[in-house]
Amino acid sequence: MRSEIARTPDSETPTCRRDSSLFFYFQPSTFDFFAKGTLMNPKSTIICPSTTSDSAPSHCQHRTPSGRRCRMPVSDPASGLCFKHAADQKKDRDAANLASKLIGDTEEFTSAVTINHSLGELYKLLARDEISPRRAAVMAYTGSLLLRTLPAIDRELHPPDAEQEIIMDLPRPKRDWPEDAERAFYQRMSSQPVPTDPEKKS
Repeated sequence: MRSEIARTPDSETPTCRRDSSLFFYFQPSTFDFFAKGTLMNPKSTIICPSTTSDSAPSHCQHRTPSGRRCRMPVSDPASGLCFKHAADQKKDRDAANLASKLIGDTEEFTSAVTINHSLGELYKLLARDEISPRRAAVMAYTGSLLLRTLPAIDRELHPPDAEQEIIMDLPRPKRDWPEDAERAFYQRMSSQPVPTDPEKKS
């Protein structure tokens, strides 16, 4: 198998002629495709990802207390966290929102008004499906326990007045007072001897 180069006049550009299936006919544009890093098909292109400094991070930005960084891919571009740490962050935010709604500015639940307000807010959250029924049940039970302690707190803060002690100390009658006629009569009658029956004597 041989390839022959056709001789042409000086006015014409020499070209290569394919004489066998083992040799290929290359045009100048073919080398340009390889030099530019494209495929043999001029319609297909290769797009390389840009690696600029302002590109979004590909790994989670969460770091442990020891300083180690999470290796999971980013699922939330807004926070730069993976699925697990983004869910933990959302849970913490929801818990903070619930605390602000249920507690507000209240520091101590020592009155029925504050406890009633908290239970009312808990009912609203449960109606809006913003809190799980199980958690709402636990918090409602805690509120009922707080209500039961209010009477004991009131007795401790405002103790009732001490009961007055009644002393039974009546004055004795004075014996040197002049006796009235009726008392003197009964006293004389009681001091006289009882008469005996003469029939019993005999």
